[in-house]
Amino acid sequence: MPYLVQKMSSGTLPPKTYYRRQTTEHSSHDETGRFTQDAKRNYAEFNHISEDQVEVGTFRSGQGIPTDKGTFEI
Repeated sequence: MPYLVQKMSSGTLPPKTYYRRQTTEHSSHDETGRFTQDAKRNYAEFNHISEDQVEVGTFRSGQGIPTDKGTFEI
């Protein structure tokens, strides 16, 4: 099964790319929404900032596991 992938960032803080295995070939809006919210919350907590300071990157589904520096599975 492919992965959901999305990058989070904030100002000068290092970006993190989050990924999660999709539960189905075509993810529901609920699943993708939960993934984005979980990634945003994790980035904010990890960096000790509020969620409204997090810049949400482009969401992608059907991806392989990202190999960039700073990737994190949630």
